[in-house]
Amino acid sequence: MEALIAYWPYLAVLAVLAGLWIWSAVKKARFRRERDKARTLETLLQPRETVRCICPQRGGRWILTSKRLIIEDKNGYTALPFGKIKRLTGKDASGKATTAPAKMASVTVKADREFTLHSGDEAFVELVRQLKTKTAKKKPRKK
Repeated sequence: MEALIAYWPYLAVLAVLAGLWIWSAVKKARFRRERDKARTLETLLQPRETVRCICPQRGGRWILTSKRLIIEDKNGYTALPFGKIKRLTGKDASGKATTAPAKMASVTVKADREFTLHSGDEAFVELVRQLKTKTAKKKPRKK
């Protein structure tokens, strides 16, 4: 027992070093994960396509680019060109339909399948606003 009491400063230093080593390993793993996500996203982009907005979602993220909407989930990626998006419908917190992006609690994108994004991040409003302008039907010009 007296031997442990004599070495407690060394044990404390050893515990602090072990804690720093674990903290460093967790930080490096988080950095690698973020770097790999960015690399994967860069390989998905087509030539002359830029990322406009990224909205994180539970189980994935929605990425709005200049040419299409990319939906990442646990099954992989789904790319929806703007021409294939048929309709956007938004619902507020009480379940009523709304067109104002700031009031939306969720938005449903209807293409060949339905995809729903729930509000939970400040990027949600910006993504919906830009998505509405990209998919809006253009009015015919008067001649």
